Amino acid sequence: MSASLSGLIEELQPYARELDRAVHASGLRGSFTSTLRTHAEQQRLYDRYLRGEAQFPAAPPGLSAHEYGYAFDYVVSPYEYQDDAGSYWQDLGGVWSRKDRVHFEYPGFTPPAQDENIVQQLADKVNDIPWYLQLFTPIATATKTVDETETQRIRSRACELFGIGCGG
Repeated sequence: MSASLSGLIEELQPYARELDRAVHASGLRGSFTSTLRTHAEQQRLYDRYLRGEAQFPAAPPGLSAHEYGYAFDYVVSPYEYQDDAGSYWQDLGGVWSRKDRVHFEYPGFTPPAQDENIVQQLADKVNDIPWYLQLFTPIATATKTVDETETQRIRSRACELFGIGCGG
């Protein structure tokens, strides 16, 4: 597991540094114990949590903000001041909870949609138009609109999976 701030999203890094600066300025010690995690690392932590072997909760793989660089774990010493660091983090606008005292998160994180659901996502966006027709039909003909970035992502995935929609 990485404890490097460089694995965090760029917007989160200055706030993480500010938390660390404030903790140390108050005469306490603080350390980043986990930042960006791989899917396999998150699976291992989640399995330990399910077996009752973990001190702190862990989200299921694919749902953890750590896997996307939106969260870090930070421990204050003495630990009795951990909640003070959490309160300061909230004052900065971050997400923190007493349920997982070492977890500090960037606000607004939601896990990205899983690729396995791409066909259903497209069908939901364009109602009754078959997904395979949407790959070649202008978006304006759909009953719902899909932005250009979403269209390109869908076409790219269809090309990769099925070898269709690969042109332009």
